Amino acid sequence: MLDIVEKVERIYKRLLNKENIQLDIRQLGSPLIAKTTDAVLLQLFLNLFDNAVYWLQQVSRPEKRIEIILDGQKGQMIFSDNGPGISKDDAPYIFEPFYSGKGEEGRGLGLYIARQLLERNDYSIELAELKSDKILSGANFVVSFVAEEN
Repeated sequence: MLDIVEKVERIYKRLLNKENIQLDIRQLGSPLIAKTTDAVLLQLFLNLFDNAVYWLQQVSRPEKRIEIILDGQKGQMIFSDNGPGISKDDAPYIFEPFYSGKGEEGRGLGLYIARQLLERNDYSIELAELKSDKILSGANFVVSFVAEEN
């Protein structure tokens, strides 16, 4: 998983530097492993990075950050930024197709596609609800790479 995150980091490196966004990737415990294709993971990270960078561009603050925690013990990843966050009104709809939130124009497909791809592998992506899963003040997503029991 770390190799995919680092590959996406390289893709975004110039933009992160231009926008003065600090990226911190932490690995807890054993390496996080997902039984899926690199294409699924790349699409997931591209969508999460696209959203985080877009929303961080909308705020004016001295320190803009994205933090990714890869937790092999829990089989999950937390992807967090310190952008404006997701309003309570928007939260129920962010994984719906064509929903962009905050009155923004946009295609609104990134999170929808990410969820669909993960669900095909019995994985999930959710907005962090537990305080312990909220790393930064903006949007916090928890991606579980533990197959859901049916």
